[in-house]
Amino acid sequence: MPADPSRPDPDALLARITADEKRAARGRLKVFFGFSPGVGKTYAMLESARRLVASGSDVVVGIIETHGRSETVALVEGLEVLPRLSVAYRGHTLREFDLEGAIARRPKVLLVDEMAHTNAPGLLHPKRWQDIFAVVDAGIDVHTTLNVQHVESLVDLVEQATGVRVRETVPDDALDRADEIELIDLPPEELLERLKAGKIYLPDVASRATERFFKRSNLLELRELSLRRMTQRVDRDVESSRRAGGTEQRRGTAERILVAVGPSPESARLLRKAHRVAAGLRAKWVAASVEIPAASPSSPKALEQLETNLRLAESLGGHVVRIVGTSIADALLHEAQRTGVTRILIGKPRHHQRGFFPGENIVDRLVRHSENIDVLVVCGDDGESPPLPTGLASRASRPLAGLGYVAGTLATMTAAGCWLWPSVDSTILSLVSLLIVVTSSLWFGRRSGVIAVVLAALLINFFFVPPFYTFVIANSTDIVALSILLSVGLLVAELLVRLKVQTALAVERERRTARLLEHSRTLAVAVDADAAAAALAGSVAAVANATMVEVHLADPLHGLLVKARQGAIVAQKEEVGVVSWTHEFGRIAGLGTTTLPGAVVTCLPIRHSGVALGVLLIAFDPPRPLTRDETGLITSLVDQTAITLSSLARQH
Repeated sequence: MPADPSRPDPDALLARITADEKRAARGRLKVFFGFSPGVGKTYAMLESARRLVASGSDVVVGIIETHGRSETVALVEGLEVLPRLSVAYRGHTLREFDLEGAIARRPKVLLVDEMAHTNAPGLLHPKRWQDIFAVVDAGIDVHTTLNVQHVESLVDLVEQATGVRVRETVPDDALDRADEIELIDLPPEELLERLKAGKIYLPDVASRATERFFKRSNLLELRELSLRRMTQRVDRDVESSRRAGGTEQRRGTAERILVAVGPSPESARLLRKAHRVAAGLRAKWVAASVEIPAASPSSPKALEQLETNLRLAESLGGHVVRIVGTSIADALLHEAQRTGVTRILIGKPRHHQRGFFPGENIVDRLVRHSENIDVLVVCGDDGESPPLPTGLASRASRPLAGLGYVAGTLATMTAAGCWLWPSVDSTILSLVSLLIVVTSSLWFGRRSGVIAVVLAALLINFFFVPPFYTFVIANSTDIVALSILLSVGLLVAELLVRLKVQTALAVERERRTARLLEHSRTLAVAVDADAAAAALAGSVAAVANATMVEVHLADPLHGLLVKARQGAIVAQKEEVGVVSWTHEFGRIAGLGTTTLPGAVVTCLPIRHSGVALGVLLIAFDPPRPLTRDETGLITSLVDQTAITLSSLARQH
């Protein structure tokens, strides 16, 4: 029986009930949103706060940046203001928002200006928006301010409009999590008058700002961006309400976008474009990183940049996947067909990245084999387009080595054949050439194998097939033989590359499975928590090749105690704070994370069914963050250990 379209969607109702329950346990976030400094966001926030105080609400100023504006200073007077936190940095004292003090004070409403602000090094979070959500999670309502140029997905468009690259950004997900967004709008002409009157910046700063940022054309484009962003928000709220009420118009619900991510900073532009496209279509989107095992390993710098790009994709609301294949186009198409993708976004290939010999034209192959999937080729705004996924650059770095090997071995074969002729014939040389095809394919990839088989056929035809020293073939038998040589050589090259890929995948799966199985066996015979902790420390040290691994377990009387340790590093005072925070809040922290990123260690919580059992500490010398693959495997090991620890605790 078909579902009644007028009835509310049960899944939407359940999601709404769950969201309401979570919202009841935390504070509410209100964002005063504008298109430029000076439109009156802070002023509107303070006016709203004064009205709340007049109605009896407990309102406290966490931090307000007045920028010397007398009107703003006047509105702050009479409100309770929290003392700022003093942070020493490079010989200067910075005055920052006191997160711990705000949570300890626990007002009904807390005012925190400039959501996109970057905190001083050494604080709990690198960004103020993270402090804001920590306050909200503590059950305190927060009012804050934000300009459109600081929204992550709009950074490229803002740069196009103004020529200014914004470095301080807020993830779109953070803005979407706001319970209320109030648009503070002002005609650009009035904003420019305020700037000339010195109501935004001091006169010397205002003159420079007018020349660069505060141009009427810039302001008009920024205003348009802010209105469009608010329209998306309203549109999303209306659709959510329709779904819960059973009147949903399912526009865009079938859309799913796949974007290819590479190890270049330009991939960030592609990711922001994907987010904007997905937001316009109300579609889910996936960021895919393609790995080609047959290619040479990427450099550490490329791997680090790839991790940065994937983290950006997650902050923009995308789902990150890593896929492996023999070619980039085939891997993307297989993933798209497997997951029901309707659109693929990929960077326009740069001509100078194609190598000495033209390789696979990925865009053409995607278009040719995409069937009912749309392919969008995105070019960079500066004429430089985003790169193709990881693997292509590394493959392009090898053709000269492969070409040298093929040329050298075929030249040796030809010289030896001419010297030994007629003791050797074309049949023997064909077998030798197949050996060259096999080794070149195995060591240098498919491209080298194809080049080897084509050159081998031409050389054998030219030097060893009558009439000699021509490419004419007089005997039909020789035509068949050379055709078979070409076919077999091409087939061997392809099969060897695929075999190498499958072998690499099988080895990686076997390594992961073996490590998890070995850890499970060790945990199965663990008689107490100390044995389980020792098993976890040993497994993690082996997986990550870490310099030091510590397992801290919670003790009812003595708090966190070190129960197992592998290796050692120079102790840092920050370690204690990272361990304590991870244990208390149950989230990963330390180097490579968004919490206490200045630490030299990374900490993962050990929890089961919401119960805090301990903390896993990992450190490297020199310090480095965990990779995504390492994090995934170590998280599995930690989860296994948490189950065992919980079981042992019940037994005792």
